[in-house]
Amino acid sequence: MGRSAKIFVAGYFLASCVLMLAGALVPAREGPVAVFAWPWGDSAVSVVARSGGPVVFVGDRNWVALTETGEQQSIASLYRSGAGFVASSFIAQACARLSGVSLEQMK
Repeated sequence: MGRSAKIFVAGYFLASCVLMLAGALVPAREGPVAVFAWPWGDSAVSVVARSGGPVVFVGDRNWVALTETGEQQSIASLYRSGAGFVASSFIAQACARLSGVSLEQMK
C-alpha cells in the first residue's frame, strides 16, 4: 500500500470515529441528559436549577448532574444557564448505571 493510500485510510478512519462520537454525544430534544459544569463556574446542580429543570441525580462530585429535558427545559436553556457541556441520553444513562441509579424507575 502506498503512502497516499495509508494517509487516506487513516483520515477516513479518523473522520468516521469523530462522526460516531459526535452522534453519540449530541443530546436529543427530550429525555435524560448529563450536564457538565465548567471547572471554574457554578456547580451542575446550580446550572440545572437556573434553567428550571428537575435534578434527577447528582453524584459525589458537583460537576455533573442528570436532568430531564422536555417542554419546560431545553438544551439551549442549560447552556444559557452556564453549562459547560450537555451530553446525550446515552451518556446520562451510562453515568447513572455507573452510580447505581436506574433512570427507568424515576419516570
